[in-house]
Amino acid sequence: MKELYTNLIDSINMRGGSVAAYKIDECYALLEVVFTPEQAEMFIKIPLGPANAEQIANEIGKPLDETTTILEDMADHGLIVTRDKPAGRIYAAIPLVPGIFEFQLTGGGETERDYLLARLFDDYFNKMKAMPETLSSLPSVPFARVIPVEEEIKAGSIEAYPYETLSEYIDKTEHIAVAMCYCRHHAKLLGDVCDKPIENCLSFGPAGKFVADRGFGRLISKEEAKKILKEAEEAGLVHTSSNTTEYIDFICNCCECHCGVLQSLKLQMRNISSASNFLVQVNEDKCSACEVCIERCPMDAFEMKDDAACVNPDMCIGCGLCVSTCEDGALSMINRPERVTPPGTRGALMQEIISSMH
Repeated sequence: MKELYTNLIDSINMRGGSVAAYKIDECYALLEVVFTPEQAEMFIKIPLGPANAEQIANEIGKPLDETTTILEDMADHGLIVTRDKPAGRIYAAIPLVPGIFEFQLTGGGETERDYLLARLFDDYFNKMKAMPETLSSLPSVPFARVIPVEEEIKAGSIEAYPYETLSEYIDKTEHIAVAMCYCRHHAKLLGDVCDKPIENCLSFGPAGKFVADRGFGRLISKEEAKKILKEAEEAGLVHTSSNTTEYIDFICNCCECHCGVLQSLKLQMRNISSASNFLVQVNEDKCSACEVCIERCPMDAFEMKDDAACVNPDMCIGCGLCVSTCEDGALSMINRPERVTPPGTRGALMQEIISSMH
């Protein structure tokens, strides 16, 4: 059994992701609850690229109907994802994070198993953070990126591309699903309840359809999606999305107290998420020293100097939350000196992440 889950860890790590599975007791304890032995065996045999059930059945030497039953059950439990193509349904194994971790918690369940998984994930993450090899194994290409408050980049005289405006993705996608924020739900299961809105994790396109079809969330209209983003901005949540340009799989609305993306950015770790292509600048002549920006900034990037706000560009992630609440009009968005263009597709992103880990 130990050998099976050791092979599973190797297989999970071959799928990319920003957080590796380490061969430590806490990881084995976690995976033995997340995966049955049958599911672990199936996951290991799934090709690195998407494949249909017949291809996977041939690979593992099981009958097609038995293989399909196992695959569908794994999809229902968020261990793999499916996409419906004209030629039929395909299956793909996913990383630990982002992927398996999020699907275990984004449904908002509060069963005995949910509480157990929350504790096991917490045990694993805490042990992993204390390991010196953790930092050296992180990919240099982040899976997520910050996208600023749209009104603030459109209001300024700055250069903004379509992939930097969330409404572009909302308007052109076919499916949008909303689910519970897995980070805040994880905290809730551990007894640490966040006061921020929780049902605002958005999935787009085929990913949104998968989330809704498998019961992890519900389909919503484009109007409701825009309303959710507006409410998130008002609550001081930061928009982060998949680090791609042609389309996006998700929009998270992150709090600084519980979301790993913001916590890593605050530690100046740009391996999980990148900052946006924008920075905030201060017009000292307009600043009334009200200090709202200090309270609003999730990165603690502001301080008061000579009765005016001063921003640390190294800490600023260009989210725009401070600009949207500055009644003095003293804050505005400017282009970051070095613009970074993300990969086009999820496949290209995964290739870059995997390559950066070797």
